[in-house]
Amino acid sequence: MERWALYHNLEYDSSEEKNPRLIFYNEKDEVVKTVPVKKMKAEEISSLLDSLGFYKRSQKGEEVPEEFQHFPLRPPRDEL
Repeated sequence: MERWALYHNLEYDSSEEKNPRLIFYNEKDEVVKTVPVKKMKAEEISSLLDSLGFYKRSQKGEEVPEEFQHFPLRPPRDEL
């Protein structure tokens, strides 16, 4: 999906269409959180990514600021 390409450090894999989910990894490539998204609307997914600190480019090719170059997830302490 084109909209997900705007998010830095996010990969969209359409092979999981039957059970789509977001999988969040830490710097050690360990899974820290999995969120099923099958019943979520695109706007809800975008809001979730924004709330977790993912940088969203305004257009393809836009430079990503230095502070967003590394892992963007700000883990909510009560959820992880």
